[in-house]
Amino acid sequence: MNGQKGDDGVSTVASLDHDIARRWCRVQLDQALEGVELEHRVPGGLGGAAGLEALGLYLERARPVLLVESDQPYAEHLVAELVAETGRLGPPHAIPALLSGGAGLAARFGRRQVLVISFHEPPPPEDDLALLHRLDTTDNPVLLGCRSRFDVPEGYRQRANLVLTLPAGSGETFARVFGELWGQSPGETGTGEAWRDFVLPTDLQQPRRLGYDAKAALTYIRRRAEARLRNVAADDAPRLEDLHGLGEARLIAQDLIRDIHLARDGRIRWDEVDRGLLLVGAPGTGKTTLARAIARECGIKFIVASATRWQAVENLGQHLAAIKASFAEARRHQPAILFIDEIDSIGNRERFSGSEATYQTPVVNTLLEQLDGFGPRDRVFVIAATNHVEMVDPALRRAGRLDQVVEVPYPTVQALAAIYTYHLRPYREADRLDDGIDVDELAGLSFGLTGADVEFFVRGAARRARRRRARMGQADLVAEILRKPRAGATGHRIDADTRRRLAVHEAGHALVRLLGPAQGRDLAYVAITPRSDGRVGYVAATVQDTVSATSADYLHEIRVLLAGRAAEEATFGRDGVSTLAADGGEDSDLARATAAARFYLGATGLGGGPLVWWKGLPALAARALPERVARLLDEEYARLLATMRAHRELLDAIGRRLLERQELTGAELRRLAAGERA
Repeated sequence: MNGQKGDDGVSTVASLDHDIARRWCRVQLDQALEGVELEHRVPGGLGGAAGLEALGLYLERARPVLLVESDQPYAEHLVAELVAETGRLGPPHAIPALLSGGAGLAARFGRRQVLVISFHEPPPPEDDLALLHRLDTTDNPVLLGCRSRFDVPEGYRQRANLVLTLPAGSGETFARVFGELWGQSPGETGTGEAWRDFVLPTDLQQPRRLGYDAKAALTYIRRRAEARLRNVAADDAPRLEDLHGLGEARLIAQDLIRDIHLARDGRIRWDEVDRGLLLVGAPGTGKTTLARAIARECGIKFIVASATRWQAVENLGQHLAAIKASFAEARRHQPAILFIDEIDSIGNRERFSGSEATYQTPVVNTLLEQLDGFGPRDRVFVIAATNHVEMVDPALRRAGRLDQVVEVPYPTVQALAAIYTYHLRPYREADRLDDGIDVDELAGLSFGLTGADVEFFVRGAARRARRRRARMGQADLVAEILRKPRAGATGHRIDADTRRRLAVHEAGHALVRLLGPAQGRDLAYVAITPRSDGRVGYVAATVQDTVSATSADYLHEIRVLLAGRAAEEATFGRDGVSTLAADGGEDSDLARATAAARFYLGATGLGGGPLVWWKGLPALAARALPERVARLLDEEYARLLATMRAHRELLDAIGRRLLERQELTGAELRRLAAGERA
């Protein structure tokens, strides 16, 4: 059947598809006309006519401008065809394709012909004022078609005498059309038949073309509808209780979830629920995950849109159409959350200039129109996300739009530990995880990172474990956090003397942490294994998310940074110190120690300096500060040398063990220190 031609040259496939669309529209039109009073809109009335017959009489006698809202593309053409079948009016004509001659509408068509203008795509490429004037002077009935009346320019919308809203497809619509096409009902609906409300007319085309019987057709249609529903479901999202480190965002999410449940139960009106949130946070902090969790907790659909995907089209018209299509999809699946990712890529009109302003201003305006286009009974909630709130147009954040700006922070150490526990749970349940996992240590190593980073580390650790054909262990996770190469070969060849010097240097850093205020509890990992990023020595320490630091804290960190050089001098002598601590780079131990000392003395009010903070240091202070920094570093370095000599046995023991093992965990170092002290 596919590709065959009928007697009139029209493809049989196209005819079948058009017939399905027309039947579908007829059912929707019957439903829409049930709530529209046409009798009093025509002098003398309509003589008791109802439904499609009444609509035909109204268009014939009143010759109005009728605005047809429908999520079915070009439904206005189908309405015009259905009206023509009543015999009241002639075949419809589309505008602006037939306006090329420039003649007035009345001169081109008879009074009984319906003129159709579609706004399902960008407005007609005619001069707006000229076309509006023609609408004012024509003696023909006119149908304006659109997804939403807010897609229609104001000048056209003002001229509409009546708005006819075709309802979204429903189980009733599907059942009637299915019965007409296959000669039998699709059967009774039950609790598991919600998919029927989301069948599209296009779902019926393939089984109709291929001549399926009713049973096979129903199976095919159901699978398509259910697959589409799975794409907008949030059933696999985490629960809100499984998300950690959200701060105030959690409370705001809980309030929204509670309000949506109250509205669904009929205890409050839908317009009492907040309609817009703007989630602000660094990449990976969980903005998308939070939005999906809200949808899951509410049991509503989750529609994903992206401002960058909207603009991945050929022209402005398609860009605007993509925005409108996302909102239309959310309306179709309501109650639903429409999530707009990377909304900052739309831009801020206050920063536009030149060609950017010409293109992007209509984009921002269209998005504003869509946000303003929700009625009191609409059940669509828009949650947008951005990494750069300053790039979001202020009008988008105005009351009634994305008016609640919610900060999604970096997770705390405690929150990171809970995030590790969540992502490791499936491996534990599958007996693929060692018992000795210390999530607190992992969280300390990961401080300053995000939940997305944690998920990445767990996946990588599982891969390492699979390669070893063993359970995932602490070492696998630490290796991922510290970006340890997966293969032994890294391209770095280190001779025996350099390896020994590296071991001594890193042993010095570790020793100061073992002797510090935390007694090595903050020490997680020490290695002299070459890495792909060029580093050949590494000490990793866990970090506590404290909000303040004392003078002792700053001095301890400065000592840790200088300890590698001090260990070399204590072992090899003053003339045997290498450039491992100071290679001229800004990330060297010495550079970081100098920066820490400068900040400590010049910006914290600690260290015996003046209780003054300057944005830019005055000349006198700028001259004095380097001298104070140098004196502080010299004093701390002298103390470190004494410490290294006093604990030479422990320093040598750590260095020897590093040479043997290449890598040591914090627990191994603490046990080694305890043994040496004993």
